Amino acid sequence: MTELDIGEFFIRGECREVRGEFQAVIAMRTKPPLKHITFHQVERDRWFKTPEDAAAAAKASARALKQAIDQGALDA
Repeated sequence: MTELDIGEFFIRGECREVRGEFQAVIAMRTKPPLKHITFHQVERDRWFKTPEDAAAAAKASARALKQAIDQGALDA
């Protein structure tokens, strides 16, 4: 999956391993010239048995976040 553009950030869903278990996370990278990357767990306290399951959940969450933003979720 390529990164999705959500305004000030590019996002992507990915898997992170923590002590043999897997988390679905969204990686947020600031647009240039900044290169800072932060990771946010998709669902608190949800762990996956395989990295493929975690990556699929993360990618789905990244797409859902992009869609929500495109539909105006952050507009005041």
